[in-house]
Amino acid sequence: SLHNMGGADTWPIVAISYVYLRKNLTSLGDRACLLKAFLEYIISDEGQALLPAYDAVGVPAEVKAIAQAAINSLVMPTCTAWTFENSTTMQGTGQKDHVISEKRRDIAEYERSTLEASLATLSSRIALLEQTKMTLLDGSGTTNPSKFFWEVISLFEARARPPVKVTYRAVGSGTGQYEFIGTDNGFLPISQDFGSGDIPITASDYQALKGAGHEIIHYPFQMGAMSIFHNVPGMPKSGAGALNLTACVLAKIFKREIKTWDHSEIKALNPSLNAPAGQDIKVYHRVQGSSTTGGVTTYLHASCPSVWTADLVGSTIAWPADTYEAYGSGEMSSKLSSIPYSIGYIDSGHGHADGLTEIALENKAGTYRTSLEAGAAGIRAAGTEAIAAGVMPPSPLNDFSAVSLHNMGGADTWPIVAISYVYLRKNLTSLGDRACLLKAFLEYIISDEGQALLPAYDAVGVPNEVKSIANTALNSLVMPACTAWSFEGSSTMAGTGQSDHVISLKRRDYAEYDRGQLKARTVEYKENAKIQALEATIAQLTQQLAELKQKESSHETTEDKGKDNNNALGVAAIAMATPALAVSVAAMLVTLRIMNMASAARAGGGAGAQMIGSPQVAGTPVSAGVPPLDDDTAKGSAQEI
Repeated sequence: SLHNMGGADTWPIVAISYVYLRKNLTSLGDRACLLKAFLEYIISDEGQALLPAYDAVGVPAEVKAIAQAAINSLVMPTCTAWTFENSTTMQGTGQKDHVISEKRRDIAEYERSTLEASLATLSSRIALLEQTKMTLLDGSGTTNPSKFFWEVISLFEARARPPVKVTYRAVGSGTGQYEFIGTDNGFLPISQDFGSGDIPITASDYQALKGAGHEIIHYPFQMGAMSIFHNVPGMPKSGAGALNLTACVLAKIFKREIKTWDHSEIKALNPSLNAPAGQDIKVYHRVQGSSTTGGVTTYLHASCPSVWTADLVGSTIAWPADTYEAYGSGEMSSKLSSIPYSIGYIDSGHGHADGLTEIALENKAGTYRTSLEAGAAGIRAAGTEAIAAGVMPPSPLNDFSAVSLHNMGGADTWPIVAISYVYLRKNLTSLGDRACLLKAFLEYIISDEGQALLPAYDAVGVPNEVKSIANTALNSLVMPACTAWSFEGSSTMAGTGQSDHVISLKRRDYAEYDRGQLKARTVEYKENAKIQALEATIAQLTQQLAELKQKESSHETTEDKGKDNNNALGVAAIAMATPALAVSVAAMLVTLRIMNMASAARAGGGAGAQMIGSPQVAGTPVSAGVPPLDDDTAKGSAQEI
């Protein structure tokens, strides 16, 4: 019995197999010599090497010695012994009788060995492919964060090792929800790893998914303002003198209860408004379903329910017959910019980028603000206030259907705010390796680096209170057995950064690098244009100052002296303006100098940054016609000022 033998590494339950023989084989005749050859082969190195393929182990040398002693003790009849020809050819002898030759084969044995070799090769290739395979990830939903998602996707595809391929299909919140919920697909997503939308999943869909055994998550990651814009000639685009409206007056305008710009309720809020008598207000609205329509109508109902009733809330509503349609944000912007005395709504960033004139709305605290005046802080405040008021649940697993960031409290809070979500299933085990890539994607979009990308796309990052909900979502995901991705930032992770499943800031592709240079070049051109405009203004004011001084010295009469008093006022005004402009130019020159120094530092390696990575910023390039701002240039400009 070979069970429970001694030895530190000895396995305690072991079986050993035997061939049973009679010592005297004379009665077997020629069979005896063939049996002896068989016994010799199965304890040879070649024979023993076959055993592992059948989950067995060859005997150790000490046991092999017993087997060899058995062979030597056999009593053999008169028969011809068999010999073996191996890989070394035995010319002449190998072809004789009673030779077992490796050189002889049958087709079955040959094909088996070929198949075994092919399988071994395939296994090796599969192992290699497993190490270098491309992980895929697919999402669909709202168009609002699409450009932000596409930039993140571009960064991931350039930075990831092994390679990844991520797609995001911008089709709107409604389609994103439909493909995520999968009502017609047994409540399974339709070829989608994640969905996205600017509106929460409805209570009925939430309950239906829960009833089908699917816990879902709302993952908040960005916020944006929606605004009301108009085209009343002569009004400022924002700030002091902007057109003021309350939610109730705006509701009456959209319902066509107030039809003219000189209506008493509008004039009461804007005494200085100078509109032609009886000038019609041309109301434009979106069609074919719009999250912006949903946001604006929700705000109107929340702020003035007596005028804007619940039946008028939604992404598609019944508008009065004498209002005008706009297909998409692009057409809305086009109509508002080209048609005098029109009014409509669009996301704030889009409207301001197109130069539209914004209406200052009254928020819940009674403060009139445009979205520009409220700024990012005023937009984020809506999220903070929503959590404080219990409007937004603390757990991402809860029902979010009642969440609305419209008309939140706070003196500077912007009243029409949308928040965008990634829709997720809590249990991601069915996604396999995709699950770990999806988690890395989610981690990145709420990281400091990811959130810093949003303003370029007219969006605002979420406040810390909302980010806490997103982090809770990450921690609650049920993950499969997959390798987690890590991030290499500006601090080099020697060795580790070159490992698999690392998204490294040090990896870039040329397209992303070139885009960074183009962005930097655009900023430089704009800054140079501003400086040139200011320098031209200073030159013009300096000339006017010299002319006024000359006039002052040449007039002697009382009448002239009276005129000189007016000239003196002009001289004083110019004298005050000139230093201010000079300071502005100096500040811009210093700013450009700092930008160039920072660019040079980044090109040389830069300083440390956050663990997750740091925003990619290409060095400020020196382009034709725009010389670099070196020390001499800066000194010369300062001396001229």
